[in-house]
Amino acid sequence: MMSKGDRKAARIAERAQQEGAQGKPYGSFEPDGPAAHESDFVLYDWTGQAASDAFFALHNEPAFKGLGTDAVLLPPHSLSVSRTPNTSGSVIEAYPHGLAYADQIAGMVGMAAFGALMFSPLAGLYIYDSIVRFNQFGIFSTLFGWLCLAFSTSILYFLIRWDITGYRYAPVLFDRAAGKVHVFFDQTLLFRWLPLWGGGKHEIQTYDWSCLRGQVTRSRVFTGNTAQELASLSCVVVRGPQDPTVVAQFEVGGSTNALAVQLLLDRWEHVRRFMEHEGPLFVQDDGPYVPPATQSLWGALCWGQPLIGPGRHAPSVGMVLAQIFTAFFVWFTVPFGLVGWLCFHIKDKPKWPAEILASVGGNPLRGKDLEAWRGVVPASNLESEKSKSA
Repeated sequence: MMSKGDRKAARIAERAQQEGAQGKPYGSFEPDGPAAHESDFVLYDWTGQAASDAFFALHNEPAFKGLGTDAVLLPPHSLSVSRTPNTSGSVIEAYPHGLAYADQIAGMVGMAAFGALMFSPLAGLYIYDSIVRFNQFGIFSTLFGWLCLAFSTSILYFLIRWDITGYRYAPVLFDRAAGKVHVFFDQTLLFRWLPLWGGGKHEIQTYDWSCLRGQVTRSRVFTGNTAQELASLSCVVVRGPQDPTVVAQFEVGGSTNALAVQLLLDRWEHVRRFMEHEGPLFVQDDGPYVPPATQSLWGALCWGQPLIGPGRHAPSVGMVLAQIFTAFFVWFTVPFGLVGWLCFHIKDKPKWPAEILASVGGNPLRGKDLEAWRGVVPASNLESEKSKSA
């Protein structure tokens, strides 16, 4: 007997094959099905284990076979995959005609350096102990100890270097006005002496929106003996609308638990509607992600303290109890926030060329300007030409 998840996958795959054979898009046009501009993906909530297994089983169907294992290719841009579009907190900057999605590193700057600095006192004690007790050990034991120390020191150095060189994040900028997607690649080399801090080399690749297809990929990360399944949204770039040769691939936003595929479909739907001139910058209660390190120094020092500093919560019984609990860990939260703030500001901010900024409407939107543009859906160039000719 087929499970509920298997029936979902079978139904979508069957429709895709039937309609593909008839030369139709993947969407259903039946009265009880989704609208003409929607695919069958909108019929389900792809959350949970059964839904996740059913979704990634679509990889075995030719119509949905993506690039790589456990990769599901999403329908063309003309078809919707979700009725609840949302950026899921992955947009780092918004422009009048552009959305810049950040990678997962944006919220992790400073973690490696903090870990290295926490371990440094132990390394210092080991050096001191080795010098004091030099005469108590044999020469081979001493040399082995110093080699281990040199290796540990190198690891600490590169952990700190990881967090102070390069760029704060590597964004993907969707340019609605030009119908382009600009991808920022950080090419700063870790195992080089220069630069000592800040950004090094970088590259910007630009692709046509019409040559992109979205896909959702499942991967497994092992922590000890435990495997965690993650899912990520990426774009597959082909040589041309009529040439399926894959020339590039890049991720859009960070990964999530594989049980929450719906979040990635919501993210892609937001991108799709934005680029197809069907949706605004942000829907209600959605907005750009603000990394904690972008706050003031005072805000960074108050990291993890719910009732202290900028962005503090309204007092309540739960918040008071949380504040009492976190107060015992000030020795940890203050240096953690400070190191993250320092590393974020030591790294360079990614910069777009003037022609790209001009295409997306200028500098990133803030405050009142962002609110003014939040719900605007400008007409496409084709629609504008039609209205003028009429």
